[in-house]
Amino acid sequence: MREKLKRICSVIELYLSDIFGRIRVYREENNFLIPWGFTVINISVFEEGDDVILDINSPVALNVKPSKDLMKFLLSENANLKSSAFFTEFEKGFMDIILGIKVRYRDISKEFLKFLVLNIGNLANEYGKEIIAVFGGLSFKEFLEREKANLPFYGEKLFYEKLEVNGHKLLLEVFTDGESYTFICREEGKSEPIIKSKKGNKEPYDMLKLLENVKEILKKGQFNKLRTLFTPFEVDFFKLYKIFIKASEDRKLKELEQEINRLPEMLINGKITYEEYKKRIQRIEREIGLT
Repeated sequence: MREKLKRICSVIELYLSDIFGRIRVYREENNFLIPWGFTVINISVFEEGDDVILDINSPVALNVKPSKDLMKFLLSENANLKSSAFFTEFEKGFMDIILGIKVRYRDISKEFLKFLVLNIGNLANEYGKEIIAVFGGLSFKEFLEREKANLPFYGEKLFYEKLEVNGHKLLLEVFTDGESYTFICREEGKSEPIIKSKKGNKEPYDMLKLLENVKEILKKGQFNKLRTLFTPFEVDFFKLYKIFIKASEDRKLKELEQEINRLPEMLINGKITYEEYKKRIQRIEREIGLT
């Protein structure tokens, strides 16, 4: 069954890359993540009895104060939704609202998966704006920015490496507070990180191995390999690209970055068609060498 699950995940990765563009799809073993507007689309693939299941979901609003009116709203909307449903997770007096669906792999085609992921991602963005405006809470994007701001360089520095690329001196550092590790990649003399990642449930050897892996990846300019080690929110790929490109290309790179971030919101808001989205994503991938 393990080999079957591996093959299925490879098929799902191909489907998602075709739907969203390779530049937007991140994979960690049997889990896929696609940044989408103010939220993110998560797809987990797992075994359940004799079936393989896809759990597709998107955070709608996080850290929301529960109320009777909010619960009535969610129950009412669930009655109208046909291809997904709201569910909630509670922690410390607040709740997270998530929109999702579980579906068997044997019922999936590329077109059906496209319908599900785009529908859930777009609805999560739309409902998120409405719920946050009326009931409070944070979008996934806002929550993530706060979390990143609360992830400082602190504790004991365990490992430290220097790397020079095109005249830029990069520092690779691993810190620990005794319970978790923080991996940092930044330019020497600058505090703003290019990579900033918190790793729990790891051993010192794991972090040393991660540092060495990243060092080799950066030396060879194999950026796509970073996508298997970190989430898209932990790596500022465009800061990284700037280190490896000519100064004359910097303006073009900024334009591509803005376009990549803008395209999902334009599609969500109906300003462009899916065909236009796909065409522009493919052009961007060609320009930065992904295809």
